[in-house]
Amino acid sequence: MTQTGLAALEQRVSRDLEFLSYPDKPWVEPVRTPDGSAALDCAVIGGGQFGLAVAFGLRREKVGNVTVFDRSAAGREGPWVTFARMSMLRTPKDRTGPDLGIGSLTFRAWYEAQHGRDGWERLNRIPPARWMDYLRWYRAVLKLDVRNDADLRNIEPAGELFRLTFDIAGRETILHARTVVLATGAEGSGDRYVPPFIADNLPKHLYAHTNDAIDPAELKGKRLGILGAGASAFDYAAAALEAGATEARLFFRRKSLPMQNPRRWMEFSGFLAHYPELPDAQRWAYMHRLYDISQPPPVPTFQRATALPGFALHPGTPWQRVSSPDAKIVEVETAAGARFTFDYIMAATGMVVDLALRPELAKIAPHVALWGDRYTPPAEFADHRLAKFPYLGRYCDFQEKTPGAAPWLSRIFTITRGATMSMGPSAASNSNMKYTAPRIVSGVVRRLFLDRADEFYKAFSESEHNELQAAHVQAARA
Repeated sequence: MTQTGLAALEQRVSRDLEFLSYPDKPWVEPVRTPDGSAALDCAVIGGGQFGLAVAFGLRREKVGNVTVFDRSAAGREGPWVTFARMSMLRTPKDRTGPDLGIGSLTFRAWYEAQHGRDGWERLNRIPPARWMDYLRWYRAVLKLDVRNDADLRNIEPAGELFRLTFDIAGRETILHARTVVLATGAEGSGDRYVPPFIADNLPKHLYAHTNDAIDPAELKGKRLGILGAGASAFDYAAAALEAGATEARLFFRRKSLPMQNPRRWMEFSGFLAHYPELPDAQRWAYMHRLYDISQPPPVPTFQRATALPGFALHPGTPWQRVSSPDAKIVEVETAAGARFTFDYIMAATGMVVDLALRPELAKIAPHVALWGDRYTPPAEFADHRLAKFPYLGRYCDFQEKTPGAAPWLSRIFTITRGATMSMGPSAASNSNMKYTAPRIVSGVVRRLFLDRADEFYKAFSESEHNELQAAHVQAARA
C-alpha cells in the first residue's frame, strides 16, 4: 500500500497545483550579476521546514529563480535526525504549515497514504524521524532547488544585489541574489549558550550542549550531569539512560519545575496571525512574561525520563563551579556547597540571541535595528536579553538602525529565534508556520515588484493591450 498510496497522493499534489496555478504569468525579469549571469531572485539560507516552505511559496507566486542552501548533508537538515532527542514533536499531529493550504501536501495526507486513516487515528504525536521523512518527500515531490553542503560564510550588499560567499563542499563560491531569506533555525540569530564557568574550565571531551549532535550511546556506563530543566534536558537524560548511562541528574535554579505552558494558550488564529500588529509595549510585555514563566517539558517527555532508573531532579540547585583534576571526570559544586562527580555533563542552557555572534552577518549586523534601539520598557519590564532581538518589519524584514543608512536591509528577511520578539513567541516554530511563511513570501514578492515598479509602469504604458482585433470589428460590421 505504501508505494501505491504515495504514487496516488503525488498525482493529487500535481493536480492540486494545476488547479491553483492562477495567476501563472511569468513576471520577474532577470537581473545580471557582474559576470553577466542571472542573479538569484531569492537565496534561501536554510533547507529545513521553513526554508522549503518559503521556496515553495515563492514558486507559487511565479518567482522562479530561487535556490535553497543548507550546510548539512541532504536529508539531515534541521534538528530532527541530528541533535533532537525527543520521542515525539511537541506540537499536535494535526497542525499544518509547509503545505501552505494545500491539503494533499500536509503531513496527514502523506501519513495516511502509507498507513491509512486507521493508522492516523492510532498515531499520538509525530516522531521526529517521521517528520524528517515527510520533509524529504515534500522536497522531492515539489522538485525544489536545494544545494546541500553549502555553508554561508558572508553576506554583504553589492549595489542592487547581495554578494553571498559560500563554502560549498570545501570550495569558496560567490553568488549574487536580489533578496535573501535567513531560515537558519534556533541558532541563526545568535549561538548556543554554554556558561563560561563550564567552557573555560573543562576540556571539550567532557561536556556538550544539548544542541550538539552527540550520540547517546557514547554515554553508556557513564554518570551524566545536566544543567537546565527544559524539554531538551529531559530528552537527553532519557536518551542517555535508554542508551545505558548509569545515572542522569538534572540541576536547575528554580525551586520547582514550571507548571504552565503559555505557548498552548497562544495557539489560536487571532494571536498567531496578528501578534506582529500589536504595539511595541504589548509585544514586549508578552515576551517578558513568557521568559519569566519559562516552559515545562511536555507531559510525555517528563514521564519518559522520570520513569527510568537513574534519573534524578535537583531543583533549587544552581551550579557554582566545575573542575576536572585529571581530565577524566567532572567535579561539580553547587551554590549551596554540595558536590557531585560525573563522567560527562550537558549544558541544557538554550540559545542566546545576539547577531554579533554570527560571523556570516558581520557586514550587515551593525546596521540592523534591535529592540533596544526602538523601545524602552518600564523599569519593571527591563530585560537585556530582549533588547538584543532584531526589530523586524511586518514581513520579517530587517529594519535600519539609522534611517537611510542601509536601505538594502529591507531585502533581507529572517525567521530564526530572533524573529520571535517581533513576529510572535511561536513564530519560528511548527505551530506558526501557517502564518509566518506566507508573510515572508509576500515580503519577498513585494520587494521584487516595488524594486522594478518604474519598469513595470513603462512596459504597461508603452505596450498595446488589444483584445479586440480589427478583424473582429469588421466581422461585426458585416
